[in-house]
This record gives sequence, structure tokens and C-alpha cells, in this order.
Amino acid sequence: MNIGFFAPNNKNTLITRYQSTGEIAGALIKAIRDSRESADRLKTYFENRDKYKSCKLIFLFCKNLLPYNMESADHQTARTLNRILADNKKGGDCKHYATISSALCKALNIPCVLRLISQRPGTKQPNHIYTVAYIKGKEVILDPVLKNFDTEARYNYKFDIKI
Repeated sequence: MNIGFFAPNNKNTLITRYQSTGEIAGALIKAIRDSRESADRLKTYFENRDKYKSCKLIFLFCKNLLPYNMESADHQTARTLNRILADNKKGGDCKHYATISSALCKALNIPCVLRLISQRPGTKQPNHIYTVAYIKGKEVILDPVLKNFDTEARYNYKFDIKI
């Protein structure tokens, strides 16, 4: 796929030094919204009559395009789809996978939410985010941090954000 026509605006959004969950989620929602035009142009690569297959294609695209590279706790960024594609050799983390998968789901008219989860015992403070699509009333998990499509990590607490 030639991504040359997806020029980024050369801007990473740094999400304050001590990021709250709300600040991170707000920045991701803005990045997803700002990715709409690019997602609309890319959606033809993921269109399928079977929406489940479309979601699997999105998962594989993220998994194969973007090497996982967790950002440090004091340097969390939100990037648009264009910026992620331009920076793909740098990699990205769960926030960037969630931006890509949510933007593409929205472009394909697949309802979805951002799911924040806490995997640490004794706290509700989220430490991971991914996209959950809804197809025929069933949840489909798009979490390219994990090895397999439509599998969900164990968690102690979850919170879904409509986008």
C-alpha cells in the first residue's frame, strides 16, 4: 500500500507531563476525529460484506504495520492516523493501535468504543486501551498488543468510552 498521499501535519500531541486517564482519552478521541478523512480514503482496503472479517483485517494491518513500542509514562502522545503511518518505523503503543482501529471502524460504519482496563490488582486506574467493535450485538476485540484477534486481556476493571 502506498501511503505517500497521507502526509501528516508534522505534529505529535504531547498529553501533559502527568497524564490523567481523562486527558489521554480526550486526546485520543480528538486524534480519531482528526483521522476521519484519511480513514475514509483507506477504508476500501478493509471493506468486506462480513464486518467481522473487516475487523480482522484492521487488526492484522495494525499488528503488521506498527511495531509495538510502549511510550514512557512521562511522554505519552496521541497521534493521528497520518502521523502514525508516517512514523510507523518508530512503532506505537496501545493508544496508537486504538486510534487506527477506531478510526477505520468508524469509516466502515462499524459501531465501536474505546475500552480502558486496569490490570493491576487493587486499583481502577487504567493501564491499557483498545477498540471494541460491535457486530450483530456481539463484542469484537481489536487489541493488536495481544497475539490473537478477538481475544481480550484479563482485567480487574473496565471502562468504555463512546466515540
